[in-house]
Amino acid sequence: MTFKNSIDRKEIFPEPELPKGSDLLSEGRSLARDWGVEKNAFTAHYDVASEHEYKRRCMAEGRVMQHAQVGFRDVERTCEAYRTVWQECAARDVVIDRIGVCLDWSMAVPRDQRAKATRGTGMILSDPETCARLAAQAPVAPHFGDFVLGFPAAIENTQLVLAAGSTAIGNFGQYFTFRVPRWDDDIETTRATLVAMGLIAAQPVPILVHSNIDDGFAAQFTDLTSSLGMMEIERQIVEDLIGANMSHCFGHHFSDPLTRLAFQRASARMTDTPGTMIYGNTTSYRGTVAENYASLARYLNVDAIGQSLKPTGHAVNAVPVTENERIPDISEIVDAQLFSGRLIQLRDTLLPLIELDQADQIVEVMVDGAMQFKNNVMAGL
Repeated sequence: MTFKNSIDRKEIFPEPELPKGSDLLSEGRSLARDWGVEKNAFTAHYDVASEHEYKRRCMAEGRVMQHAQVGFRDVERTCEAYRTVWQECAARDVVIDRIGVCLDWSMAVPRDQRAKATRGTGMILSDPETCARLAAQAPVAPHFGDFVLGFPAAIENTQLVLAAGSTAIGNFGQYFTFRVPRWDDDIETTRATLVAMGLIAAQPVPILVHSNIDDGFAAQFTDLTSSLGMMEIERQIVEDLIGANMSHCFGHHFSDPLTRLAFQRASARMTDTPGTMIYGNTTSYRGTVAENYASLARYLNVDAIGQSLKPTGHAVNAVPVTENERIPDISEIVDAQLFSGRLIQLRDTLLPLIELDQADQIVEVMVDGAMQFKNNVMAGL
C-alpha cells in the first residue's frame, strides 16, 4: 500500500470557493448589537457578570462547585427540577452551582425545518422566553452543553441561550464528530458555527465555549496524551483564531482514578481558563443502585480532591446511581447531589493520605506528548 505525501484540496473541498472565516466571524460580531447576555437568577444572586467570574471567585476561595444534569423532555418538568434540586440541596447546606439540560438532537436543525427532523429523547427549547423562564427558576448557572454550537442551528440556538443569560455554551467538540440524521451540508454547518462563535466572542463578558472531549475527536484516541493535545488544538481555534474562551469538560470514560487525577492536573498546566465540569464516570455504572454508589464515591473523591489540590474551575458532577437503568427522577438527582456535598465536606480528612508523585510523573508524560501531538497535527496541516 502506498500513501500520498500530500492531500489535494479538491479531493476534500471540491467547491471552487468557500465562505471566508473572517467574514463569518464579522457577521456574528454584528449580531451582538441585538443579541447580548441577559441577566438571570444566577448572575443577580451572586452579583457577577458571568459564570467565568463566578468560577474565578470559587477557585480563589478553594470551594468545589457542583454540577447537576437534568434529562426530561418536558419543559415544565425541567423547570420543577431546577427549583426542587436547588431548594432541597440548599436546605441541607449544599450549594448547586450549575445545572445542565439534555437538549434534543433535533435542536441542531434550523427551527423552520425541525418539524421534519428525527426526534430524540431530549428537550426542545423553541423561543428565548422559554429559555429565560427556565433560567429564572433558581440561582444556578444554566448550562446548554449539547446541540447548540457545531450544528446548522448554531446561530439561533446561541441567541436563545444568551437570552437565558447562559455564559457557558457548547458543544464545540460535537462539530467534529456528530452528524444530524438526514443533514449532510457541512458547509452550512460550518458557516452557522463560525457566525455563532463570532457572536459569542463579541459579548462584553467572557463566554465559556464548552467542549466535551468525550464527544469530539479525542474520544477516538487510545491515549490520553493525544486527547490532551486535541484540547490544545481546539483552544488554538477558539482562543487564538476566534478570540473567545475555551473551556473543556471530560470524565465520562475516565475510569482509572490515577489517570483521571493526572489528566485534571495536566489540564491545569495547559490553561488558566476555568473548565466547565468534570463529568461523572458514567461507564462505571454497571451494577445495582447500591453497587453504583461505590463507583460514584470513587470518581467523586478523585474529582473533589483534585479541585482542592489544584483548582481548575471544573464543577464536579454526581451522576444519579439509576442512570444506567433509566432517566433519573428529581429525587434521585437530589440524592446524588447531597451525597456529593457530604463527600466534598469530608475531602480534607483524606488529603493526608494522598501521594502525588506517581500522578505527577504521568502529568509530565501527558503534557510533553500533548504538545508533540499538537505540533505534529499543525505541521501536517
